[in-house]
Amino acid sequence: MSDRMTRRTALTGTAIALGAGMTIPAAHAENIERGSGRDKPTPRSARAKGAAGRASTVEELPDPWDRAGARDLVLREGNPRSAGLDRGVLEQLPGILRAGIENDPPRFSGASLLVASRGRIAYEHADGWALRWKDTKQQLPQDQWVATRQDTIYDLASISKLFTATAVMQLVERDRLGLEDTVASHLPRFGENGKEQVTIAHLLSHVGGLPAFTNLWQNYPDVSSRVDAALTVKPTAAPGTQYVYSDLGLIALGKVVEKISGVGLDEFVRENITAPLGMTETMYNPPAELIDRIAATEYMAATGELVRGHVHDENAHSLGGVAGHAGVFSTARDLAVFAQMFLNGGVYGGARVLEASTVRDMFTDRIAEVTGAGGARRGLGPELSAWYYHAGLTSPYSGAHTGFTGTSLVIDPLTDTIVIMLTNSVHPTRAWSTTSVTRREVSTCVAHALGLVPKKVRDGWHAGSEDATTATLEMAVELDGRATELTAELFYHLEEAYDLLTVEASTDDGTTWTPLPGTLTSKDAGTIEAPAGTLTGWGCRALWDATFALEADGAALEGETQLRFTVTTDTNTRGLGAWVGRIQVRAAGGGKKLLDTDHRRDRETVVADGWVQGAR
Repeated sequence: MSDRMTRRTALTGTAIALGAGMTIPAAHAENIERGSGRDKPTPRSARAKGAAGRASTVEELPDPWDRAGARDLVLREGNPRSAGLDRGVLEQLPGILRAGIENDPPRFSGASLLVASRGRIAYEHADGWALRWKDTKQQLPQDQWVATRQDTIYDLASISKLFTATAVMQLVERDRLGLEDTVASHLPRFGENGKEQVTIAHLLSHVGGLPAFTNLWQNYPDVSSRVDAALTVKPTAAPGTQYVYSDLGLIALGKVVEKISGVGLDEFVRENITAPLGMTETMYNPPAELIDRIAATEYMAATGELVRGHVHDENAHSLGGVAGHAGVFSTARDLAVFAQMFLNGGVYGGARVLEASTVRDMFTDRIAEVTGAGGARRGLGPELSAWYYHAGLTSPYSGAHTGFTGTSLVIDPLTDTIVIMLTNSVHPTRAWSTTSVTRREVSTCVAHALGLVPKKVRDGWHAGSEDATTATLEMAVELDGRATELTAELFYHLEEAYDLLTVEASTDDGTTWTPLPGTLTSKDAGTIEAPAGTLTGWGCRALWDATFALEADGAALEGETQLRFTVTTDTNTRGLGAWVGRIQVRAAGGGKKLLDTDHRRDRETVVADGWVQGAR
């Protein structure tokens, strides 16, 4: 296809994951889910800016989104074992959902959850209520409550953007559209107010310079004037210079699809995506006869209406229920088919929706140079490496999308795993708790069920599974001034640039601490240098043999020396944490051992504050 962009290698992902000297701008905080993690401040510690990584062989890792030759797997009924997951771990999922429902206030009224891996549906669960509230203060009589089911239909909200992006990429494949085409070349009104150079690719990756949002439904009297207002909006930045998650860009892309194809966006999506994939329960503007299966959303005080059966997003509703940024309704099983299509390289059940190379391009990051370390990552539509809801499944390749109504889709190509959590978190009001707390807990539970933490360190010490904490793992040794090194079996998966693992030494009884330069090696992932003694990011999901020189300013440490591993986490969003297995202190080059935690006496001298041994 045209306008290909070379995939960022795992080497680049590793360097970013270690925060290689890059400052981190604050993301915009408009029109996003409260507490989602998209509005993260700059890193808590300046040390994050100094964390550095240089990889030697990591770049040889294959790109997991290179799906050329992937099998056309049609989702089948399965169980955790057949899908390669631990049933016992997945049995925690009902409790996670129930805690979200019983939270005060509830994080959501009801939820439908689906986990699939290796082409098999491993786990499904539904809980709560598709309909419960009359308004923001009164519940309906209990005999009118409608329980959530696996086939409950949800307003997907911004997950709709993935359908628009897929439609755009189909037109690119058919040479009817180019990624570097200016939007104005297809929609002349869009070029007004200085947007002549904004391209299709800019809008797909949210760097078109557009504002996040404008009120169309109240400020303009009809559909045509609302569309015109969306297209002619004034930019807030030059294209390609700033990431702002924008509904307006996707509204414009929906109109591009309609202009080129000559049919409505809903018709194009049905004929070219959902019908070929057999997604019979995915649609815009669901018919009235389906209302009993549709999850209710928000009570609108201005109109006295409880929204159920039409799109919750006010702009999309004012545009007739069909828009590039919102409007799609679906079930968990139908959405799983859409996700599996991507994992299959664009095909499902014999229906070719996209070329494998197009899927790869869609899930290739385009904005790292704009957002910097710890910033947002976007492909051509999908959101990538989103710690705020990918959580334990986060990698530079994890992708998909969330929706404001409480929906989320996570695709992990490294394990061919899909996690779908559909909720009605705005029922009865958007003012209640964020869904992302539960999204993170679900993703992390699935990550543990997949066994992403290596067995070799699971009986070691673990920290970083809670927010806003500092955990220290400390030990003391007597050094004689000769070259000595600290070694450890290490696994880390920490929110990039915000959660940190540091390795330090003190020779003055803990008054001052010196970071220890280290080298990490893995038979699966290569070598990483950590000269500042600080690690952050996804860690390549590898078990590392870490070696840290016990020195300061190039000179070996001497005398009674305290050593510590410290994990600090910020106030929200986290990964799997850090795990430390066998710890040794020995003469450089594998000489005499001064400490070895495989020996009970040495292990009992380790002081763990905030670290837990033998638990995840």
